[in-house]
Amino acid sequence: TGRVEVRFADQVLVNQAIAGDPCELEFGYALPSGESLTFTVHAVYLPRPRIEISGPQGVQATFDWQAARDSTLGRMCTATLINDIEEY
Repeated sequence: TGRVEVRFADQVLVNQAIAGDPCELEFGYALPSGESLTFTVHAVYLPRPRIEISGPQGVQATFDWQAARDSTLGRMCTATLINDIEEY
């Protein structure tokens, strides 16, 4: 579970939340030297968002999301680590 605040120009995420369809979210951390850690959450369900409209920069919405196991992939999340170590 988590909370994400997004600013967007179309209704794709809002429509998915209303329809109850899952989406995929990706969160990542990257260093200037090239190392990175990325989490891809494959089946995220979004509730109906609280939408705030504040000026010409787009629409902002807050989603309290919940992930589920993706039935096709058989997992909830994939972690990808990129660094200079070949194996652990």
